Formats: sequence, structure tokens, C-alpha cells
Amino acid sequence: MINTAEDLRYQIKNILLAYPSDWYIQKDTFEAVKESIQPIVDFYEDSGTAPRKDTKLDKIIKEPLKDVYTVPFFSEKFCEILLDEMKNLEAHYGFKPNPEEDDLRQIPEITFQDNCPQIFQSLMQTIYTIGNPIFLNIWNRHVDSGGIQIANYNLKDKKQGAWHHDASADISMVVPLNTGKYKGGGTEFLKRGTVEPLPTGHALIFPSFTHMHRGLAVESGDRYLLVFWLKCNEE
Repeated sequence: MINTAEDLRYQIKNILLAYPSDWYIQKDTFEAVKESIQPIVDFYEDSGTAPRKDTKLDKIIKEPLKDVYTVPFFSEKFCEILLDEMKNLEAHYGFKPNPEEDDLRQIPEITFQDNCPQIFQSLMQTIYTIGNPIFLNIWNRHVDSGGIQIANYNLKDKKQGAWHHDASADISMVVPLNTGKYKGGGTEFLKRGTVEPLPTGHALIFPSFTHMHRGLAVESGDRYLLVFWLKCNEE
């Protein structure tokens, strides 16, 4: 939980992270979202009664496995600054497993909504403006709430995840923050296949409950992932 004592409150080092901006997003994706908004909105408002026109997002969203998608999302500069901020958060709070999860599925993590609500709000705003057009483009669904954390796989604390569903969410989005700084990793989906580690800032997107998955073992180094568990609007 958030420390309420004034002298224990976390102070953001990189204040730009509290203000969402287009530099957060990979340039091609940002432009594709802008150019795709109108056909996406038209299709959504038609309630599926008319064909959906092709969009710019169609060209950059890939489907390496059935109903598992990847897309360039955050810029490398954003990931670099967020990692720097993470080091401060780690010094202040430390990575801790979620006590509500069983031992096999616990991963060292830092949750933003509890420990740095300013960054949490900034990241959620980015989901609403950039993530939602992507989700609408894929499934004609959008999100209105969620949780965000940084997870850390390493040889000492947790090198590999166990099979699980993200049962508390509708859409999961996982973004590597430091690909190339560790060996191993990747994500395996039960009876679907494996997605090798994506480039830094690229998002892995999939339905949360239907896709049982696990993080594959790291062989060396620290694998940092920005993880979004997102809930869809019920309307």
C-alpha cells in the first residue's frame, strides 16, 4: 500500500513520466493510430452492420500465434527513462511478490497504482488514447480500467513463470523494457506456441482468461516487463 507518512512518500525522479505525451509511443504506431481512428470509430458505431475498412494499424499489428498479437508500442527512449525510474522505485520499495498469489505464480513486482499513482495515471491515459484504438482494431473492444506493474525475472528470485491465466483481466499487454540485456525469456502459450522476446517497447497483446501462458526461464541477467491487466467496458 502507499505510505501515508510525508517523509516516506515516493517522489518521481523523471517528472516527464507523470505527463503522457506522443514521445512515449513509437512514431509509426502513433501515426497509424491517428490515421486509423475514423474507420475504427465508424465500425464501432455501426455495431458490426457494415464491413470494416482496412486501417494503417492492420499493417503494423502482427499475429504470431492464433489470437496473440504484437505491435510496436513504447519508444526506446520511454523505456530507458522508465527503467531509470524503476531503479529509484526499487530502492524505495523493492520488488515484492503479490501475497494474494500462490507461490508458483508469484513474481517479484512493483505495482504503480499502489506505489506511484502519478505514473499509473499517465500510463493508463496512454492506454486510453493509444491502446484502445489498437484493441478496437483487433477485437472491437476497449478498456476502461486496469492494473500496471513492472515484473522482474532473474536467476536469484524467479527465473521462470508457472502456467496461469490472467483471471482478473480481459486483455493482457506485456512490454519488454530491456531486451538484449538478458539471455533466455520469451512467453509460451499452452497449445499455441512460443513468442520469443520482442524488441524493447513492443507489446504482446492477448485475451487474458482464455490464453494460459507462462514466462520462459531467463538464463542470465534481469528481464524487466511492463505488464498491463486491463478490464473492458461492459457496455
